Amino acid sequence: MIPTETLQIVRAVAHFRNFTAAAKHLHKVPSAISYTVRKLEDRLGVQLFLRDSKRVDLTPAGEHFIEHTDKLLASLEELENSTRQLATGWEQELRIALDNVVNQGKVYDLIHDLQAVRPEAGLVINTEVYNGSWDSLFHGRCQVVIGAPQDIPEAILNQDRFAWRSMGNMTWDFVVSPDHPLAKRKEPLSMEELQEYRSICIQDTSRFFRQGYNLLLENQQVLLVPSFRAAIECLLRGLGATILPSHFAQPYIAEGLLVRKEVIDLHYNDGCLLAWNQENMGQGLKWVLDWLGSETWLNKVWLQYDDLAPMGYHVP
Repeated sequence: MIPTETLQIVRAVAHFRNFTAAAKHLHKVPSAISYTVRKLEDRLGVQLFLRDSKRVDLTPAGEHFIEHTDKLLASLEELENSTRQLATGWEQELRIALDNVVNQGKVYDLIHDLQAVRPEAGLVINTEVYNGSWDSLFHGRCQVVIGAPQDIPEAILNQDRFAWRSMGNMTWDFVVSPDHPLAKRKEPLSMEELQEYRSICIQDTSRFFRQGYNLLLENQQVLLVPSFRAAIECLLRGLGATILPSHFAQPYIAEGLLVRKEVIDLHYNDGCLLAWNQENMGQGLKWVLDWLGSETWLNKVWLQYDDLAPMGYHVP
């Protein structure tokens, strides 16, 4: 049987395309890396890498080997985690995705409380945008997502390993800076008027699913940014116009930093979901779902403006 360490070494060489870089990454000497790869090639009777003085490249056999190595190592990691979970009832690691539309500050209370209950539990928190949330859940990058859009992809609907509950309704505001030309236009604005000016859009993080909604009209100039934080900074500088969740926009509108405008026929995602993978659910995920609470509480905490919280609570 091929040792796991050998698989990890070969994968590192394939990633860096260089023995020295792989050795540095693995905290080994280059000669040890070269010896391990050569020994494996001799055992298999095939050449995995084409070598020259500067880099190495995978042969077709090497491509095949690496593809299956990645799957095998992932399966071994899953076996290790599931065995621990079977023994303790708790997952070794919990992966939570926050959709970009939700208030971000509450997650620190979740981290604090989970550590108090289960200090040894690993916790990974990522942010996703629109269908990136569903993509992350479907492909296992997270176990639970807070704020997934209410339009559920068919791939999710067609599998019983996923579950969800409503987080209630949310509202949006079309906003511009006070110096933007649209700020002085008579309301309500038409979609044709919006089309004259640059739209600030948030990059959907979906890797495989269809990209989701953005305020972008035909032939309209676009400024694509990674988050609502970046969108707000662009808005404050008069670099475009967009819609923001009302719980993000409200403090800026109240301080006169942004101007809210009524728009005819403006559509948006007016609700979102708490969703999770219920397959192999352990005590950790159950605890998280209980902590997150009911639809009413989810809506209040994650989708409403809290005037007692610092501005960074809503958009970090």
